[in-house]
Amino acid sequence: MTALARGRFRGIVFDLDGTLVDSNIDFRKMKSRMISLLEENGAPRGVLTPEQTNVVIMEKAERLWEEQGKPRRERQRLRDMITRIMDEGEMEAVDTLTAIRGAPEAVHRLKGMGYRLAILTRSHHDYAVKALRKTGMIADFDIVLGRGETPQPKPYAEAITHAAKLMGLSLDEVLLVGDHQIDATCALNARCHFVGVATGPRGDKSWEGGRPEVVLSSVSELPSFLESKE
Repeated sequence: MTALARGRFRGIVFDLDGTLVDSNIDFRKMKSRMISLLEENGAPRGVLTPEQTNVVIMEKAERLWEEQGKPRRERQRLRDMITRIMDEGEMEAVDTLTAIRGAPEAVHRLKGMGYRLAILTRSHHDYAVKALRKTGMIADFDIVLGRGETPQPKPYAEAITHAAKLMGLSLDEVLLVGDHQIDATCALNARCHFVGVATGPRGDKSWEGGRPEVVLSSVSELPSFLESKE
């Protein structure tokens, strides 16, 4: 990926959890419930673990279903049940989530600088909207894309390319901002520019594929950083 160029961006696509908001989603509990359901329905024990991302868990489940010849209707039933587990885990956390310090002010400033702003999250759309509304950021976003609203989720390139298309921008005009390797890999796969933030729950351990070229301490630094590139 080439170095960040000066003055080229017209849109910014943000991850949500760990980037703009701190939430208490119990991902381990969520994934354990998913795995239990999948094992009860034919997945061998030990193949799926809570250390894997939701995307990896579901990719492995899909491969297992193909190998097992599981009927299409049964696969969709299980997908729907998994989605409900994720939805419930996320919505339970809305009441206690908070904005990352300085994030609302930074987002509002970026909007005032003329950027088109979007959310690209693997969480449920309603959860994202409620999180943004609770933290006072909803009015500054042009687009909110949640789970199932892109052709493929992050880290696939189709996630960010779809977001850019809806924003009416080319990938060269879009910057993806996130706190996790999944976000960085999505940008890399799409050849889109990326800025990392160090507010994720795993800190520097987030960057399993190698620390990104640019990592800010938080989104609060992003407006000044972009002004320095103009």
